[in-house]
Amino acid sequence: MELNDLEFLTSSAGQELLDKYANIKEKELNDLALALSKKGLEHIPSLISLIKLRIKAKDKFTRSEQMFFTSLGFEQSTGENIASYIAGRFGQVGKVVDLTAGIGGNLIFLAKNNRVIAVDQNEVHLECARLNAGAYGVLKNTEFILGRAEDNFIKDADAFFIDPARDREGKSKTRSILNSSPNILAILPELLKTTDKICIKISPAFDYKELDSLPGKPEVEIISEDNVCKVSLLWFGSFKTTERRATCLLGDETFSFVEAVQKKQAPVLEQPLKFLFEPNKAIIKAHLIDELAQRFDLKKINSETAFLTSDVMVSEKKLFRSFEIISIEKFSIKDLKKKFKALGIERADILTRRFPVAVEELYEKLKIGEGGDYVLIFTVLKDNKRYCLLTRRI
Repeated sequence: MELNDLEFLTSSAGQELLDKYANIKEKELNDLALALSKKGLEHIPSLISLIKLRIKAKDKFTRSEQMFFTSLGFEQSTGENIASYIAGRFGQVGKVVDLTAGIGGNLIFLAKNNRVIAVDQNEVHLECARLNAGAYGVLKNTEFILGRAEDNFIKDADAFFIDPARDREGKSKTRSILNSSPNILAILPELLKTTDKICIKISPAFDYKELDSLPGKPEVEIISEDNVCKVSLLWFGSFKTTERRATCLLGDETFSFVEAVQKKQAPVLEQPLKFLFEPNKAIIKAHLIDELAQRFDLKKINSETAFLTSDVMVSEKKLFRSFEIISIEKFSIKDLKKKFKALGIERADILTRRFPVAVEELYEKLKIGEGGDYVLIFTVLKDNKRYCLLTRRI
């Protein structure tokens, strides 16, 4: 999408088309594009693209039907639930500089309680951000600067927010905080001269070892939404409240766990008990398994896996994938096939954790199909030997 496409889409003619086809189904878009092209209308690819992105954005933004996106801008944008949570942690700090505004996913929530200066070097994204700020009624609290983050260290800023680009031309996205744009290692020392209130959004798949190269030691927060790790945040200076935090957004509920001041290792049992629990992925990534185990009086089945166990069902079931253990079998394809045949198990879901055999290979060797009432969990226990836990999902 180019700037002239946006100008058309925001014109009366463009708005008329967007309103007319607001309720169209995605599968009908190809036919619509062909029909409009036959009429000789301009900007049709951008119109179709925006309609398609607005359909996709319904799960991400409550006002998606009023918003403007590019494909890349939509992909990189922070969803409404997470952006609202992040803004809540900022609170009312004064002037916030969003150095990588994109299409405005974060700034529209930061601007609800702050003056936000939005910086981006992509003029189309910046214009989308301005339009989206208008859609959310916060335009009066925003200012927009076309330029590079490195050239806009606003000296009277009270806080900075950075969501660096991780795309690399011709390559997959980088997980490394060292390869982002703008370069975090280069700009952080300069930003810290103005304020220590800095939040940086990084890949959920980051490497903890890379944090040692950063100036200062930030709080690391992992945020999951419906048990999918979506965002990792680095909170610097007075924003920092703990060393590590896991935040689980589950529907209308938010659960948060922080690193214990005095860490207590959960005991490892010889055998699992009646129930098996796999914690929310944010808790696993934040390395807070022991804190979770302590809160719910759970035990481990191996020191290197995330599984926890108990004879009692946990009170907050939303924080776990829960299973009832039917039997514990030593790993032997021959014996397992006999066992499953005797039980009449022809279908099951398979999970592997710290197990050297791929799921597809297990299905092939065991001669069973996917689905059904059972879950076969292939993992190791305290003795580090391989087992199959025959379970039912709760």
